[in-house]
Amino acid sequence: MQKTAICMLATAIAVIINVSVVTGAAPTSGPSDKALLGAVMFPKIALAAKDPAAIIIEPNDATAERFVLKWRNDLIKTGFCVFLTKAPKKGWTAADGLKLIKEFDEKVVKGNAGKLPAMRRKVDARRILLISPRQGGPASIAIIEKHPERVAGAVLVAVSPWVHSTDTIKLWRPSKAAWKVPIWAAMPVDIQTGSPTLLLWRKLSSDKPAGAMLTIDPRIQHGDTEPDDSIDKWISAVAGGKTPPIGPDSLVVRETKRYQGSAKSLMAAMQTTRAADAGMRFSKIEGPMEMDITAPAKWKRAERGERKYDPINRAYVQIYVSPKPGGLLFARANAAKWGGEATGLLDQYEQRLKDGGYQLIRYARWNSKGYALQITSVLWPSKGKWHRWLVLVAAGPGKAKAPAAPLVTVMDASDTPDTNAMAAAMKRILPGVSVVWKGEPAKKTVTRRN
Repeated sequence: MQKTAICMLATAIAVIINVSVVTGAAPTSGPSDKALLGAVMFPKIALAAKDPAAIIIEPNDATAERFVLKWRNDLIKTGFCVFLTKAPKKGWTAADGLKLIKEFDEKVVKGNAGKLPAMRRKVDARRILLISPRQGGPASIAIIEKHPERVAGAVLVAVSPWVHSTDTIKLWRPSKAAWKVPIWAAMPVDIQTGSPTLLLWRKLSSDKPAGAMLTIDPRIQHGDTEPDDSIDKWISAVAGGKTPPIGPDSLVVRETKRYQGSAKSLMAAMQTTRAADAGMRFSKIEGPMEMDITAPAKWKRAERGERKYDPINRAYVQIYVSPKPGGLLFARANAAKWGGEATGLLDQYEQRLKDGGYQLIRYARWNSKGYALQITSVLWPSKGKWHRWLVLVAAGPGKAKAPAAPLVTVMDASDTPDTNAMAAAMKRILPGVSVVWKGEPAKKTVTRRN
């Protein structure tokens, strides 16, 4: 799948393809020598015998006062006992996060339950809500990983989901226990500055386990980074000791509204539109497979849009055709190395897109004449703009001893997709596609001479 990006995405893409990158500014030092926990503020009305706790990780920049005031006031009104912090001058580290919890325990009375010194309220030390700005990412992620049973919820504002080691940064891969922590990840999606963080969160969510309570909250208004009122119910649930609901993903909502009418039209077109007239026949052999397709009339092959066979990362042969090379309507036919059922090949196609950070929305999936078909929309930020497609994809089954299967995608990137043209193209390409398994090349043996 496509994994390109502008220079500003270099670090993010390196993480996306699981490559460690050297970063001289990675905060990897030990914890700050100074105390990290600051003042404590109490709600006016207690929700229960013990107040839920909220720790606000203070930004170490000019936004600190506004960030702390905004969250402090809202949380006190909701019923939290709010613990403020003091940002380390050198920036928050994972070690600082662990030190912060240690100081919290010492203040609240380790193991909990007791009264805070000179305080009127009891605090539930095992029900903590974390509020973290971008700078607090390493500390907040460390707390979630090391003390998941203590974290009732985490609001991560513009936090990039990566972890730091001695000289590298890597995409955060939450442990099984950490995935049980309800997380609300809000980030700006300004195409120049916010999209790297969004891509990382989408990639992280691509392999989340069933039941994971992750909310991805892209802030689509210019300059907007913090959650809107949609988070209120989520925070109230945490305060009440309940499992919070997963919040709305504004980009998914917007893209669904954009494409649901076209998806419905495309589904209908697949029932009524006749196949396009036959055009040129194309053939290609790479690796262990050979593929032949018949393109629609007046469609041409555009080899620059094809990807070379790679037995590890791209074990497929690909032919790219379009009525206008470089245009908005095009199709890719793949001879995929696949020995299972057709629906499994569609699942793999979806997973590869998600692993690349693509936003994927499925509208329909059905079976017809031995093929599994699907209608999907895809959104991807790259080269300073958003790229979006309506995709009609069809997959055929493979065989265990001859693992080759067709995967045909017809895509339209226009604002108003031509669903009749998409359906006609698929109906022409699919019946004429031919995939042959030629077998892996024999391994050369070397005979040693004495």
